[in-house]
Amino acid sequence: LYRLLCPLLSLRFSLGGCSGAAMPKGTGRIVIDPFTNGLLTTLFGLEVVAVFAVLLALPGALPAGCPLTGPQAFAALAVTCLALFPLIGLVKLIAGHACALLSRTALAHLGDPVAKVKTRNKLRDQSWQLTIHSAMTALEAYILFVDGGGEHWLDDYRSLWTPHPHQQVNSKRSVHLLYLLQMAIWIVTCASHRFLEERHKDYVMMYVHHLVTIALFALSYGFNFVRIGTAVIFLHDSSDIVIDLLKMANYLKLEGRRGGFLVEGTFAATLGVWAYTRLYLYPVRIVWQGVWYGSREVVTAPGAYGMDGFTAAAGSPFTRGHSPGAKLGDGSFDLWANLRALPTHATLPGYWACGSLLTALLVMHVIWYMLLWRLLFRSVLGQTLHDGGADEYEGGSDDDHED
Repeated sequence: LYRLLCPLLSLRFSLGGCSGAAMPKGTGRIVIDPFTNGLLTTLFGLEVVAVFAVLLALPGALPAGCPLTGPQAFAALAVTCLALFPLIGLVKLIAGHACALLSRTALAHLGDPVAKVKTRNKLRDQSWQLTIHSAMTALEAYILFVDGGGEHWLDDYRSLWTPHPHQQVNSKRSVHLLYLLQMAIWIVTCASHRFLEERHKDYVMMYVHHLVTIALFALSYGFNFVRIGTAVIFLHDSSDIVIDLLKMANYLKLEGRRGGFLVEGTFAATLGVWAYTRLYLYPVRIVWQGVWYGSREVVTAPGAYGMDGFTAAAGSPFTRGHSPGAKLGDGSFDLWANLRALPTHATLPGYWACGSLLTALLVMHVIWYMLLWRLLFRSVLGQTLHDGGADEYEGGSDDDHED
């Protein structure tokens, strides 16, 4: 928790003193604390082993409606992970050559911005992120708004838990395809982040982000929380597109009049999109209404699945925060009374684990958003967004060379 909250509490986003990432003065290189790196890599390995072991050892771990058996899901996930590596290489290769050509020709007046090897590598890495975020956003939008007439998982938290996840049969193959692809993508992305990609100043926090995301995918699929999981993924992937475009515009130095103000434009778009998706929809519709508050209101309601025994023991169905005559979603539910009566219950599997992990992601959203505002503040003081991004996020590149 200290390592996670230190940047927020101190308002120092260089991430040198509290994240395990530092840049020795004059070297231009990001140096990662070996203990922190080793610990996170160990956790990553354990997560991957656990995911594949569960698919083989626990055939009933897959949610109802999954078209695959455990061994089939194991094979599909393994094949998808392996197939992603050459796909990543192909996307980066095409993006690298295309951007290098663009830099030498159309952007020559900006000084051939990706002539440096490190800059070009970072641009290639970001091109893959843009590709995958765009593709996954399209699939998630199809699930939420098109497939079968669409769903109300983003605007009506009651639909997330009705019927209870133990009784839900999510027969949409697109949902299960999404989870297969996303789990493979995040496993490969985490491995690439650790072993292949250029390192940034937020290396440790991004590593933690990847580990939390893998854990959330595994828990949400295992507990059949795929409805809220799909909504969470959509908000993250769709809002990451503008970040990808911002970073790529920054690498290409497309700022000011000479660059068509693309850095400034995508920066403003990022501030707006993130404020709406990650600091409004995500904490309000997902973390609070969808998990901490809404899941308990719906799942433990009078007459709900699995609550007969507790009601009989308590002598009344209104001892856990629900009022007589109240309707779900009318705002009358007393969460604190519910927590006192039912700290845990069999009908709320993973409540504390999933809620805590989703809240941890929210803390990271706040940290990153404050970093964006810090960059804006520095630009007001006279520093360009490109230089500010290099100082706060990218690390130096004094050792870069052209080829």
